[in-house]
Amino acid sequence: MISNQKNYFWFASFFIAFLPLLVNATPAFNTVNSHQANGQVCALPTYNAYPCPALCVRDIQQCPETVRPSCPAGQTYCVDGECRDSCPTDLSSKCSCPGAPALEFNDIYPCNDNAFVNVENFDASKKLVQTGEVCSNYLGIGNVSDWNPSPESIMWSQCPTPYYGELNFYEPVFIALWAFYGSCVFFLGTWTLYKFLKEKVIKARYRPVELKHDDYVDEKKETSSKLSSAGDSSDSINSDNQDGMVIKAYKRDYYGSLVYIFYLLQTLGMVAYMILMTYDYYQDYYFFRGFALVQGSTFIGMWYVFFIWFGVLTIFKDRLFNFFRIQCTYDQGQYVQIERNEPDIIFQEDNDKLMAFVRELEKRVKHMFLLDIVVNTSPLQTTGKGTKYFIYQCTRFVYHPETQLFKPHSFELGQTNSELAQLHAGLTTVEANEREELIGPNFIQVYVPSIPMAILREFATFFYIYQFTALWLFYYFAYWQVGIADTAVILVSAAVKVYVRLKSEIRIKKMAEFTDNIQILRDGQWMEASTSALVPGDVFEVMEGKTAPCDAVVLTGNIVADESSLTGEPLPIRKFPIRKNDPMAYDSMGAGKISTIFAGTIISQAQRTEHDTPVTALVMNTGTATDKGELVKKILFPTRVSFIFDEQIKIVILILLCCGLVCLGLAIWLYASGTSAWFYAMFAICQLVSPLLPAALVVGQSVAAGRLRKQNIFCVDLPRILMAGKVQIFCFDKTGTLTKEGLEFYGAKPITAIDQIVEQRTNGTEPQFDNHIEAIENIPRLMQIAIATCHAVTILNGQFIGNPVDIEMFRSSKWKLSDVPDDESYVDTLTPPMELPGQVNTPVHVLKRFEFVHARMSMSVAVLDTHTNKVHIFVKGAYEKIKDLCTPHSLPADYDSATAGLARQGCYVLALAHRELHLDQIGGIEGFNNWTRDQMEEEINFAGLIIFKNQLKEDTTENILELKRGATRTVMITGDTALTGVYVGRQCGMVQEGARVLLGDVDKTMNRIIWTDVDEPDTFPDVNVDEVLMNQAHTPCELAVTGKAFDWLVENDLMRKYLLDTRVFARMTPNGKVKCIQLHMERGITAMTGDGGNDCGALRAAHVGIAMSDAEASIVSPFSTSNRSVRSCVELIRQGRGALATSITGYKYLIMYGQVMMMLKIFTFYFSVTVSQNVWIFIDVFITVLLTWAVSQSQAATRLEPIRPTARLLGPQTLASGMGLVLINWLFLIGAFSFLYQQEWFRCNEFDSAAVDISKWWLLADNYEAEVLALVCLFQFINNAAVFNYGYKFRQAFWKNYVLVFLWALYLAVVSHWLLADPNKFGCMMRFQCGTKEVLAQMGYPNTPDVEAYNTPLGHNVTPVDFRWKLWALCIANCLVALAYEKLVVLGPVHAYLARKYPVKRLHIKN
Repeated sequence: MISNQKNYFWFASFFIAFLPLLVNATPAFNTVNSHQANGQVCALPTYNAYPCPALCVRDIQQCPETVRPSCPAGQTYCVDGECRDSCPTDLSSKCSCPGAPALEFNDIYPCNDNAFVNVENFDASKKLVQTGEVCSNYLGIGNVSDWNPSPESIMWSQCPTPYYGELNFYEPVFIALWAFYGSCVFFLGTWTLYKFLKEKVIKARYRPVELKHDDYVDEKKETSSKLSSAGDSSDSINSDNQDGMVIKAYKRDYYGSLVYIFYLLQTLGMVAYMILMTYDYYQDYYFFRGFALVQGSTFIGMWYVFFIWFGVLTIFKDRLFNFFRIQCTYDQGQYVQIERNEPDIIFQEDNDKLMAFVRELEKRVKHMFLLDIVVNTSPLQTTGKGTKYFIYQCTRFVYHPETQLFKPHSFELGQTNSELAQLHAGLTTVEANEREELIGPNFIQVYVPSIPMAILREFATFFYIYQFTALWLFYYFAYWQVGIADTAVILVSAAVKVYVRLKSEIRIKKMAEFTDNIQILRDGQWMEASTSALVPGDVFEVMEGKTAPCDAVVLTGNIVADESSLTGEPLPIRKFPIRKNDPMAYDSMGAGKISTIFAGTIISQAQRTEHDTPVTALVMNTGTATDKGELVKKILFPTRVSFIFDEQIKIVILILLCCGLVCLGLAIWLYASGTSAWFYAMFAICQLVSPLLPAALVVGQSVAAGRLRKQNIFCVDLPRILMAGKVQIFCFDKTGTLTKEGLEFYGAKPITAIDQIVEQRTNGTEPQFDNHIEAIENIPRLMQIAIATCHAVTILNGQFIGNPVDIEMFRSSKWKLSDVPDDESYVDTLTPPMELPGQVNTPVHVLKRFEFVHARMSMSVAVLDTHTNKVHIFVKGAYEKIKDLCTPHSLPADYDSATAGLARQGCYVLALAHRELHLDQIGGIEGFNNWTRDQMEEEINFAGLIIFKNQLKEDTTENILELKRGATRTVMITGDTALTGVYVGRQCGMVQEGARVLLGDVDKTMNRIIWTDVDEPDTFPDVNVDEVLMNQAHTPCELAVTGKAFDWLVENDLMRKYLLDTRVFARMTPNGKVKCIQLHMERGITAMTGDGGNDCGALRAAHVGIAMSDAEASIVSPFSTSNRSVRSCVELIRQGRGALATSITGYKYLIMYGQVMMMLKIFTFYFSVTVSQNVWIFIDVFITVLLTWAVSQSQAATRLEPIRPTARLLGPQTLASGMGLVLINWLFLIGAFSFLYQQEWFRCNEFDSAAVDISKWWLLADNYEAEVLALVCLFQFINNAAVFNYGYKFRQAFWKNYVLVFLWALYLAVVSHWLLADPNKFGCMMRFQCGTKEVLAQMGYPNTPDVEAYNTPLGHNVTPVDFRWKLWALCIANCLVALAYEKLVVLGPVHAYLARKYPVKRLHIKN
């Protein structure tokens, strides 16, 4: 279907382009002014108020009295036509002519030139003879000779055609051009040959060897890349390919440097020669002896050279420096050229054959000219020990002789926690210096260009070259007024972009370039040094209130860090020292995260755990190897995101260029020939492909980003806003996102007689649940101790710091946490409340703590109860995990039903296990300190459940329903239990009302998924999920899966089958969340939101990630918001849809600008007319620029509709909108001219182009045809913006875009005034309803402004009043029909009917 539409588009465009040829009465096929409308032959016209040329006389008394000059008393009339006190002898006569022989007499005086005559029966072919006779009769003189250098008495002042001699092509201008272009060819040619031969000699010296490969892992990307290089040792001629990079070494050459200097001078020379040619045009082609054709042809050739020269300079600017250097070996090299393939990320690819063909064509062209490779050049430097390195994207790449590769150096400090803990002694100065040479200083240097360099960088793009080379045509071909206006628009736009970019880069520089003084352990001694001196393996002191200078592992002391800017964690995080006896593998983003501080985070608290030992950390990563470095690189060097309209715009530009070729053909056939036709066609192409087109496609993003910022939603990747407009699936974390930040403590459910738990297990008593106890004071003491101690909460400045669940649990316990433990060997000391007499208030001490780890889903503490002098071990975590850890005989028989029942009620349930130790049996405190986590968490007995209420945020439900209303599927990905997730999903409306919910979990014994009915687990313990899903039309069904079930389904390649039926993904690990997001991304554009922490990976992976974080720029995702509400997600999609619709609207408006311009051009070619200069300025500056901006001011719709805006420029709706409007405009313009040709006052007063030089285009607007054409097209230019201003379902109502409605109404009123008003100063400025002053006076308009005399015989273009109103009615009808077509056909009932009859294939999912 799309292919047929494109064929129709081509046919329609071809037909419309040639439609004017079907008009009967046109200059192309019948004689101008031949017959009246009734068929009578036209009489010869009268040339009204023809300005007689001035007379030149030997004595002013010879001037006829009506044109005789006079001067005030005491002054003399001089030969230059001025009155002076005395006439200098060196004055040049005003009667002298350029390019003609000099006057033989110095006393030749000009008479006044204020004589106007009516020339009856005017014949353009006899213009000079007729006008001479009439003027002579009017002035009462006879025998007036034509201009000559030695007049006898009286002659006309009309100069002959300038004659500077015969053109022999040896004139100075030609010699200079030949010398200039010859020098360009000579220097570039000889350098190319010299470079080829020298590089060939260098390559011949070194024997190529087989490729060597090296695999290394980029820990940040977690991908293995194969590296290869060619050559033998460091002397091989380089062309190394590593990690997708090719690295070539270059060195300077004296001749190359000389040629480069000449190249720069020649580039300036190109500009100078274009200025010279433009100047010569306005000097009547003086340098070319007055030969306009030769001068114009030369300019065209120079224009092509200029365009190619600067186009090549711009496209290959990254390779330019090395072109003038010699490729060599690394030993000789002074620079390296890094070449890397960086493919775009294309969202919503179109599989259309035409798009595939264009993409393949583009790929081949880019590959042919090496444009598919990103090139950077860096100086090749040497360390103090002679190791070669270079800086690329803020990272040091070091040469490794053993692999013959450049790559970032990394140090393996240790793989396990215990290995890292042993590195507490720091480095020696020698070791540190060696490491700094290999990885560089701990400083991310961000280059911010100076203002001149920033301006140069901005203009060094191909589209600016296109704009400025096009502007040369405007300046050259007497269109300099519009050229100045367009130049001003471009410069202002560029200045704004430079300012915004510099401001952003300065902000990034401030964020990246961090230095401070710090205490570093070197050579066993503490020394003060800069943070830039840190290298991996260093040990430094962590100080409170400072910013972490690197990624590091905590060795000693307890730390509280604010990580909101990196991970989005809403609260400061407590960090603990890494354990010396922990054999677990260290993972900074996994279990080791609790012991890792990240660069850029604020150290809120640094607390010593030993009196004489400072809080220390081991440096793991520095510079760009840190997470902060990744953030900086992500912002500075983003992967270019290409949306579908970025791809289709290439086809559109090809179509517009084809339209330009049509204009070129019509210009040659109908209008002019030679150089004039070329200029007119180039103007048409420049106006078809508007310079504002690229800006229009991104302006919606910028406006939306500003509006999001007002909603506290910040964006660091603007193209992602358009992704948000196409989001089909939105995934949510639960806790803190859908539900409130903090949970409410809801009591405990211990086992009966928990205080005697040890005796019970010893006696084999069957465990049973006690009642649910809500009041903390009623909970048994052992359970209270667990609630008060089994956490990692600390206090900072009177505020609790830690996991929000732990904070709520500890606060509810009412126990007191001491600021300092009673003994350095204790982790914490806690005291119970003393509310009633007789209560035990002896303190308890935490001896050991293993923090919560997502991989284990549990934490544990060892507590010394000083009241009983017993040591209790408490293990707290997810109830499924604690069930697996506990001894089976300690679990109540109804464990599963009790926990599931609480989860169904929406409770957040944690399980608690217990173990009692006798220190004497394990070697006392010293022996216990050597216990591992696994030793502590074995042989534990179930003790009870800790229960929290999980409450929704007040606005969650309404916003989830708003997303579903907007055809966006909502999914929950949570670390909580599945039953709680289902409960919350039902509460907020995410789960379909009345739908049956099946929960999938893994049965290890059967090695398969068991699907259980959540509401009736006993009745339906094992359901056939496929049968239920097939019956969804009768009984709606939603699925929920546990983390284990998800992993099993993924491993068995079944998850994709059930993906879009699964609403809740529970007990998901951070890696599981990433995989879940990636699976959804396969099915549609996917968004993810969460409050940081374990959501980081998923937020980064999604097409659109929005982190609920207080930071404006987060490494977590492209978007971040401090408004922790689902409303932010709705707002993001709302503004994204509005931005996408606005971008398409801006595109359509500028395309229609080009189409109306093409229509105008075809009519001007056909009738050999044009519009006035001021009309062009009004169109190009006031209408196009301001309305393009105004279109973008439309507000996003207040509600989400169940459809997303199109992103396809060649989609059916976009084509129907554009092509329909083109057809309507053509029909009304043809109707206007048909109406004009029916007027008796017009026939026989048609414009005769034979009477003027059509290369002087500014003389072709003083006629009825140009006036009607300009007025009708002005209405169309203005109304096109209003047509595309309809909000439809993605933007607010038409009238709510106040800026556009105001400009639209204002412009329509202005153009209506020009059309309807009698001759006036404002209209005459545009050459509308005006004429030569004397002619207007004859017509009864005495008080009219002075204007340049009209160059038509009629002398005016004032139309009858009734015609004006009828033409105005036709123009208004044009506007109304266009508005109605867009409203009723493109967006209204016709579109709805066609959408139902021919539905577009989309992703069908349950919202």
